[in-house]
Amino acid sequence: MAECISRNSDLPKQDCTSPSPTETVCLESLCAENHPSTSQSNIEQPLIPQNDNYNIEEVEKLEKSNFLNELGLVQECDDEEDEIDVVLKLEIDVDDNEEDDTNSRDDKWEDCLDEEFPDEVNTENSEEVSSSDEINSFSGSQSNTPRSSQLKRSNSSSVERILRKRKLDINNGLPMLPCKKIPPDSPPLHNNGGCLLSPTSSASQTYSGSNTPSSGRSRAIIPTKENPPPDLSNWLIRFTTWSNAERIMAINELIASCEPTQVRHMMQIIEPQFQRDFISLLPKELALNVLSFLEPKDLVRAAQTCRSWRVLTDDNLLWKEKCKQAGIDEIPKKRMSSRSPNSCHMSPWKATYMRQHAIEMNWRSAPIRPPKVLKGHDDHVITCLQFSGNRIVSGSDDNTLKVWSATTGKCLRTLVGHTGGVWSSQMSGSTIISGSTDRTLKVWDADTGVCIHTLYGHTSTVRCMHLHGKKVVSGSRDATLRVWDIETGNFLYVLVGHVAAVRCVQYDGRLVVSGAYDFMVKVWNPETQECLHTLEGHTNRVYSLQFDGVHVVSGSLDTSIRVWEVETGACKHILKGHQSLTSGMELRNNILVSGNADSTVKVWDIVTGQCLQTLSGPYKHQSAVTCLQFNKRFVITSSDDGTVKLWDVRTGEFIRNLVALDSGGAGGVVWRIRANDTKLVCAVGSRNGTEETKLLVLNFDIEMLSDGTIMSASNCHNH
Repeated sequence: MAECISRNSDLPKQDCTSPSPTETVCLESLCAENHPSTSQSNIEQPLIPQNDNYNIEEVEKLEKSNFLNELGLVQECDDEEDEIDVVLKLEIDVDDNEEDDTNSRDDKWEDCLDEEFPDEVNTENSEEVSSSDEINSFSGSQSNTPRSSQLKRSNSSSVERILRKRKLDINNGLPMLPCKKIPPDSPPLHNNGGCLLSPTSSASQTYSGSNTPSSGRSRAIIPTKENPPPDLSNWLIRFTTWSNAERIMAINELIASCEPTQVRHMMQIIEPQFQRDFISLLPKELALNVLSFLEPKDLVRAAQTCRSWRVLTDDNLLWKEKCKQAGIDEIPKKRMSSRSPNSCHMSPWKATYMRQHAIEMNWRSAPIRPPKVLKGHDDHVITCLQFSGNRIVSGSDDNTLKVWSATTGKCLRTLVGHTGGVWSSQMSGSTIISGSTDRTLKVWDADTGVCIHTLYGHTSTVRCMHLHGKKVVSGSRDATLRVWDIETGNFLYVLVGHVAAVRCVQYDGRLVVSGAYDFMVKVWNPETQECLHTLEGHTNRVYSLQFDGVHVVSGSLDTSIRVWEVETGACKHILKGHQSLTSGMELRNNILVSGNADSTVKVWDIVTGQCLQTLSGPYKHQSAVTCLQFNKRFVITSSDDGTVKLWDVRTGEFIRNLVALDSGGAGGVVWRIRANDTKLVCAVGSRNGTEETKLLVLNFDIEMLSDGTIMSASNCHNH
């Protein structure tokens, strides 16, 4: 052990073991007494004398010894200069960690010193300045100038004062120091060998990069890309080897352990990754494939994002697919004007879809324009109704047919020739075929009103007919069916087999299907005049038929609806649910809509035999359903109660009344309805004279204004 040196060189070493307020203290003596074996791994805490006569300075020096020992700064001192070097080493190491906060923290130290050591601060100002200059010259300029002459001017009081100041700095946040307060969110403090230190001051890990001086001292360095933490690359390599679930778990734990500022930094890095215009970066075919999954309304919104998106979302093939999904198979001949500024840059299929959507909204919610009223059959019953293009044909029991303009509402022609009431009709283009109680069929030219052919053969009322191409099949109360060529007027075939009046008939150009009052449904080959199948099962008259080439659907007075396979004649399903006569049916794509005299309408899946919807509820018809029309979006129904109702076929919800006669419920009746995409034609009247016989034409089409904007029904009404 080195010889102990003090200011009084004559003082023996053993006399230094009893410190007093007036004596100088040998640091090594204190260390040696309190820590006889500094090489041991577990250093015992120094004991503070328990007698009542100990001095506060003695306690401070004991704490000083322990403090130096904890930081590993106690070493053998050969002279006073080495002892001060120990203090300076502590001073410099701590200063390195406080470079950015020197001025503010110095002010705080002065406050602490003023409170705890007022006498020393007031009497040693000049010595503090010299000591501070020495430390700055060492740590800042790293000059090679000898320091012994300057250091020897410092007395032990200055050394103690500097040490106390730095001890306060190291013990930042201790409750024993009134000048340093513990923040509410500070980590717990640890007791290391009698000196309480925070984790950041004693246990925080530091690292050194390539630019760190190799002086043996640990310095806190801000990480950069050029100088990352040494374990970061290893952690990243290990992270890449984990599974997706493990990565997600690690990210969750990482976020949970981060402070709000760090999470905010993550958001600033991540958010721009999701704001990239990835659609514009994709090949056109792939981008269009992605956009094809959007709903049309979302495509319209996407078109407003930027120019490149607008070009993609206006693609004609993309909108053709959307039209196909909506049941629009072709572009109407009468589209929006090409002179329209809004439509000149729009693809044809998109313009078609947008127009169709606007029309659908008119049906659903736009104010209904006042209908055109077509009068001409006086007080007679309108027994049959056809509507195609701009032409409406009505047949009546007044023995006449009338041809009307759907646009102007004017009667264009009155077809006179039958000697009995007209009970059935068909129309194709400008050709009209009618069947009457006079047992004849007549072929008319709608443009001229001339009767081209009169077809004789039936021996009773021609009650039903179906036209396909140039051939028409008629069914009569004489229990027979006849096939005619309407171009030549020639009789082709007769189909005999029913034993009662034929009430309904369907013809697809290959097979004829007929239903009769004999409870039978028959399938015929007209060219061989052979009955292929007799479909037995109904227990009452058959009033309605539908045939799609694969399935035959028959409705009867026995309240049931039967689904048959046309090739085998087998009954596939019996649809039960109605309570009365099924008066009308429509079949499209395996979806059947049936109207019944029990005032209800049902939607069926003929493949599964399930009832999908029942159109009833508080807004249902109050009397028998007389007629119905059906497309992909709507079901339109008419009734004896004098109303025409609009329903959503997909949900079964009632949308609104399209027609409500003032005489409804008092005799007013809607006998027949026909509709296309934009217009609805209703044949109305009464059985007791309360409602005049007439046709009502409702228009739900859109119109284009001069500036190219679409004018809704409400705007049209206002104009």
